[in-house]
Amino acid sequence: MAKAEAGQSKVKVNTSSVGELKTACDTGLKELLKERGYEEMHTHTDVKLILGYVGIIFCAIDFVYSWKYPFSQTKWFSYISVSVYALTSGLALIYSYAVQRDTFFVGYNKAKGHVVSAGSRAKSNDPTYRLTLTTRPIRGSQDPPVYNSRPLELKQRFVAWFHEDGEFARPQFNSDIEAALETLLTKKTD
Repeated sequence: MAKAEAGQSKVKVNTSSVGELKTACDTGLKELLKERGYEEMHTHTDVKLILGYVGIIFCAIDFVYSWKYPFSQTKWFSYISVSVYALTSGLALIYSYAVQRDTFFVGYNKAKGHVVSAGSRAKSNDPTYRLTLTTRPIRGSQDPPVYNSRPLELKQRFVAWFHEDGEFARPQFNSDIEAALETLLTKKTD
């Protein structure tokens, strides 16, 4: 998908694939936020990894226990480990749908004292990128500034950010996203 030329990374995608277009925009937004001093928080990934590790650990203990003793003595633990694995997998799935949703980036900027979350959607038959940006103060910061508490939604057709040959128009994308971020981070005057 990405093609490097003369030290500069150019992104080219198949313009018929909404998934590739969305992924290129998501990656471009992540890069822009990191350039602006945001450090990515991996809370969503950490929660799902912990749930997965708990299920795997139970299954590994069951494997070792079953290796050492006959099945008739270990079947009760097999029932428990399979149940724990199913439960943790289900919890990870529920967490993905109920908490994480479309969020692909959560980052904080200590100097500015806030956290920005970005989520996106694109339907397979509609070439429109739907970006939702939210912000909140960093927990525990002293006298946090008051930011616009409502999420900012940006809808843009992919043709505005990609050339006909599929090359990502990073300057146009960055200027549109910068304008959206400035709107989001403007202090409330109400």
